[in-house]
Formats: sequence, C-alpha cells, structure tokens
Amino acid sequence: MKLSLPLLLAFTALAGADTLLDETFKSDPVASRALTSGDVSRFVHDASTQTLRAEYDLLKPHARIYWPLNKTLRETDDFTATVEFSIASIHFDAFNFCQISFGFINISNTGSRRTMAPGNAWECLTVDYFPGASYPTYTPTFITRDNGSGNALTSGSLKFPGGSTSLINDFGEIGALPVNTKLTTSLSYEAASRTITLSLAGENGGLPINVFGANKDKDPSTIQLTLEEPYPFCLDAFALLAWEHNQPGNALLKIHSINVQSPETDPIRTALPNGIPSPVIEDGLLSMTYLNNLTNPEIITFAESSPDLKTWRKIPHTVISSGPGHEVRKVQTNESFLRLKVSYP
Repeated sequence: MKLSLPLLLAFTALAGADTLLDETFKSDPVASRALTSGDVSRFVHDASTQTLRAEYDLLKPHARIYWPLNKTLRETDDFTATVEFSIASIHFDAFNFCQISFGFINISNTGSRRTMAPGNAWECLTVDYFPGASYPTYTPTFITRDNGSGNALTSGSLKFPGGSTSLINDFGEIGALPVNTKLTTSLSYEAASRTITLSLAGENGGLPINVFGANKDKDPSTIQLTLEEPYPFCLDAFALLAWEHNQPGNALLKIHSINVQSPETDPIRTALPNGIPSPVIEDGLLSMTYLNNLTNPEIITFAESSPDLKTWRKIPHTVISSGPGHEVRKVQTNESFLRLKVSYP
C-alpha cells in the first residue's frame, strides 16, 4: 500500500558572494591581483588611461593573464561576466581561424592549445572573436571537462552556436568589430536552462551581431548557446587568453574593466533539481525517493526521522541508481515523521 504524505523540509544556508571579480585597472593587476603564464610582457598596464594592453600575436608562444575568482563557479550557478574593451589595432589573415579570446577557465585544466589540434583547452567558457576565417565571427565557446580523448577540439567536447548566428558581417550588420571604439560585452550562464548568452554593445547601445535572431530571446544583439546536457564544470578564474597558434595574426586590445557577478545559490534548487519529493507509506514504513545533485560538494542533503517532531536523527539512504552529477536515493523509517535537510555552508 502506498499513501502520499507531506514532507517536512529544513535547510540552513548563508548568502554567497555577489561580486566575484571587479577589476578597473586603477593599478597594475600583475603586481598583486592577477597571475600570468607565458610572456608577462604582453600584458602592460597603462596608468594614464587605467587600462590593460593585451598583445595577441599568434606566432608567439601561449600567454595569459588570469584573475582567481572569489568563488568557484559550477554548472548549478548563475553568473555573468561583463568586459569593457576596445581594439587598438588588428591584423589577421582573412583565411585562418585565429582568434581573440577571453573568459572563464579552470586554472588546472585549461591548457595552452585552443586552436591547434589536438587542443588541450579543457573546461572553459570564453568569448571568441574570429576576425578572419572569411567571415568575422563573434561567439561564446564552451569546452567540456577532459573526457580522456586527448583532444578538446571534437564535437563531443567543443560547444558553440552553429551556422550563421554568430557571423557579424552579413548585409545590414556591423561587419568586423570597429577599431578604437569602446565595446561592452557580457557573457552569462543560466543554470536552470543551461543557456549561455553573449551580448555586445557599443557606446550607443546593442550591436547587431545576430541579425537572424536564431535565439530564444530573439535579440539581434545577443547570441545564445544551450548545452544539451548538464556538463559538470568548475570555473575558478577569468582570463585573457593568447592561445598558442602557429599562424600569422596580431592584435592589440585595451581592456577597460572586468566584472564577474553571481547571485546567491539556491540550495534547494541545486540539491533537489526535480523538486521536493513526497513521502509514501510502503509496507508499513515511511519511505521517500529523491534525486540528489552531486555537482556541488558544499551542498549536503540528507534525511532525518522523528517520533514526535522534537528529537530528530539522521537516517541512512540507499543509492538506487546514479548518473552524471546525480544519484537517486531512497530512505525508509518506522518512525512517524520524515524530513529532508539541505545544508549549505
């Protein structure tokens, strides 16, 4: 016999940080706030304009500057990075896939090769501007965690909007990105829908980088990419990336500011992605089955039972099945009351 019963739910949580990075270049970031790999001379702080000059020379070895975030971002978090930049000069061959790139990385897993096969740029979410490749392209790019294949540049690992939605030189659009013009771009991730949204604006408002409107939001100044499954990731830094790429192409960027925001984590939504379950009476025992998310180890979910709503004890669970980033748990008790507790430090 099964009889549905209400569930008591308790949780403890503290508010997470909102601002994970706020870089305005009032001083040299390399001196105290940012880390580098490769040739540090390619990133020069300009005190007079409070900007950082980033040299993208693709015949030179890999270099990057990166800022560790105040909190590691996971696929269960919502977050947005906003970057103000301008292109001081650019000289790229019209027929190669060299790019200007910046965005979120995993400090340990994101390697130096992005556009050279086999790429090893695992676990990153970046803004990529391809000035050449016949048609200038401005796009968000997601590369999954290392899947053991030895090559990040495969369809199973590399995710970006397909077709013409990221081209920016079609009739009626802006063409290649303007030089010596201050641009503002934002890169957002919405965990509930797994949607990545990239937008671009000039000094007078949004720029039409996606005139076809092949987005859910139908906004020509945004490009969206929805991940087909909840790929696990840990993004712990924001970086300007000069990938290793043995083809001619160089550019000089001025970065005016970088800001990364993440709203408070909802521990209930993260721990119970399928919602709050209902207990049932099964063979005389109070029973409950629930889907538990395992992607954020800081969020702990467990069941407690009580005979009188005064004294509670933690009860063990049985794992019925598991999948990528989650497991199905079942608990049973002969006591009268059952509750789930979600703890988020």
